[in-house]
This record gives sequence, C-alpha cells and structure tokens, in this order.
Amino acid sequence: MKLAARLSAAPLRLHRARAERGVLFLPLVLLLAPVRNGVESTMALQMLVEFPLMMASGWVASRLVARRFGDGRVVEAIMRMGLAPLVGATLCLMFWMVPLALDLARLDAGINAAKLGSLLVAGAALEHGLRRAPGGGLVFFAGNMVWMLATVGLLFHDTPSRLCANYLLDDQRLTGVGLLGYAVAVAAGLVLHLRRLPGFGFAFLAQERDRDGQ
Repeated sequence: MKLAARLSAAPLRLHRARAERGVLFLPLVLLLAPVRNGVESTMALQMLVEFPLMMASGWVASRLVARRFGDGRVVEAIMRMGLAPLVGATLCLMFWMVPLALDLARLDAGINAAKLGSLLVAGAALEHGLRRAPGGGLVFFAGNMVWMLATVGLLFHDTPSRLCANYLLDDQRLTGVGLLGYAVAVAAGLVLHLRRLPGFGFAFLAQERDRDGQ
C-alpha cells in the first residue's frame, strides 16, 4: 500500500517541481528589454502581473532553499513568529504602490532594478513569514493586506485625474479594479486557510452545531 501511494504521488511531485522551476525562472524573461517595456508600459500589467510574478519567484526560491539547506539559527531568530518578514513584505509592497515610486521606476533603470529585486526579496520574506506565523498573526497580516489593496484599488479607480504621469486614466482605473479583486482573493484565502486550522477560525461553529444536534 505504501509503495502504491508513493508511485501515485510521484507524478504529482514531478509536476509540482516543474511548476516551481517555471515560476522561479519566469522573471528572467523580464530581462529582455522588449518584454519588460511591454509589461511596464501599462500600470495594470506592472502591478497586477509583474508584481505578483516577482514575489512568486522569490517565494519559490525561499521554499527551495529551505527544503535543500534548512534554516539556520540566525534565520530562525530573525524570522521568529513571522512578524519581521511579514512587516517587511508589506512595507515593500506598500512603497511600490505609491504613484511617484511607479513613475520613478519607469523613468530610471536603476530604480526599476531596485524595484524588481526588492519584490523578489519580499516574496521570500512572505514565504518565511506565512510559514511561521500563528493564526492570530495571519489574521492581522491578511487584514492589513486586504485593507491596503482595497484602499489603493478604490483610490486608483475613483480618482478623476491621473495619479501617475506615465499612465493613462483608464489604465489606472483598470488597475484599481484588479487590486480590489486581489483584496477579495486574499480575504477568501484567509478564510479557507483558517477553516483548516484545528481549534481556530470557524471550528467553534462546528462545535455549536454539534451541541444543538444533541
């Protein structure tokens, strides 16, 4: 039975490894100037595609390194309870959502490189933080992330004038809608995750139903 289970799980592990490698190396495509210029020519592609892609690549890199080498005592001390990495990832994402920062990254290659590199690091920090954070920390972090995405999304969508000199108003509004969608997705992901945590989240509702049934 154990051998059959291992054999059946082997294709899944292979597909997962291939997907991880794809996500890890996909940002290298952005090194091609035509691709990078095409993605960063619109606010929507930059914030809704490039940002998540760079953070996902950092996330996968962090997982692969931890799986292969483990986490040393220094890393464990810094990442304890996931507070420091989650705060760092949030601040990084918040900074690059500022319209002036987007304009500067569009105009200066050095600032743009710093943007891409910091988003990679933010993705790695996010993986460390979510792996270690307790349920209460996850609620606090995800709640702040939902608030930030929804606030920026509404600002981009409802502002009657352009916030970025390099991007059109329609592009700005489309980005706002996308950020609102991401806010809903983060909230839904939090709820689904909490439902799987024993004794946390919605577990008390099941206990109340059992009592009523008796």
